Amino acid sequence: MNILDVKGLTKHFGGLTAIHDLDLHIAKGEILGLIGPNGAGKSTLFNCVAGVFPPSVGDISFKGESIAGKKPWDLCALGLARTFQIVKPFGSKTVLYNVMVGAFLRTGSTAKARDIAMDVLTELQLDHRAEQISGNLTIADRKRLEI
Repeated sequence: MNILDVKGLTKHFGGLTAIHDLDLHIAKGEILGLIGPNGAGKSTLFNCVAGVFPPSVGDISFKGESIAGKKPWDLCALGLARTFQIVKPFGSKTVLYNVMVGAFLRTGSTAKARDIAMDVLTELQLDHRAEQISGNLTIADRKRLEI
């Protein structure tokens, strides 16, 4: 089963068609890159998938559920969020603190958030940097932290 399915996605901005009839299927655990020239629709695709823009036509499914037109905060609760080229963690806070913020929003408990955050950091192989100030991480590690 695919974790993400995009079928027949078209996005118009007035008379401009940014994406036309795009199909994309991503399996769980698959890591892909998306390349193309400026204006090719890459950012528009990510914005449609992340709920920033609703599709003009087509459907987007995440974990088998249609998400087309849902808002970013609703998608985040489902486990889908986007990152940006410029990584902006809470630079003066620890790596652990940065991850705890997201976990706390789901649990409401500092202790549970800490446990979840440490599990996530272990999965991302950043647990040894938990008490390091996030602004001192390499770009690659900051990108992993943002995920």
